[in-house]
Amino acid sequence: MNSKKCKVHIIYCHPSKKSITYKIKESYIKGLSQNNIEYTITELYESNFNTDISEEEYLRENNNIECPLSDEIITEQKKINNANILTFIFPLFWMDAPSKLVGYFSRVFTKGFKYDYDDGINTTMKTMDETNFLISAGSSYETLKEDGKIKALETIFINDRMAGKTERTNMYFFTETAYVKEKELNNEEKHIKRAEKIGKETS
Repeated sequence: MNSKKCKVHIIYCHPSKKSITYKIKESYIKGLSQNNIEYTITELYESNFNTDISEEEYLRENNNIECPLSDEIITEQKKINNANILTFIFPLFWMDAPSKLVGYFSRVFTKGFKYDYDDGINTTMKTMDETNFLISAGSSYETLKEDGKIKALETIFINDRMAGKTERTNMYFFTETAYVKEKELNNEEKHIKRAEKIGKETS
């Protein structure tokens, strides 16, 4: 492990505790704990985080009007800046993040924090040492790749949403998680062990 103290902030988004995505999240945290890695977590459904951008927030982002950030947004931005690794854990819904996570980016990655109109100058969001995306999907990896969806997801999450704010990025796909495939291929056990391993090897 590096001498620098490692701290992870997890942004987790799934509506069901019965899902494989929930088990991936729990296993990842188990791996972090085994490695004595400190972490914080935002559970978007559990916390009922408001992911609808308001008119005032929209105008702040687009027209430079004065609009103070809400306490929940300030809290989330502090959690990010108190970490040096970000980990997003979510399923693919219609080949994108769930709407709650999209809303999280819209409200938390604000002008002046994640970006500015002058190429990110004077933004307050720190540059992460590492950003991880743990993504569950019903399709196989081969299908996602052949359809161009892996490339599209890399463009959205690496080249846009985390652009300029992370030294390294890892995308982990936990595929064929549809119920029949989980049982047929024993993917659940495989995915749980893999998520734990990713957490355990965090440094």
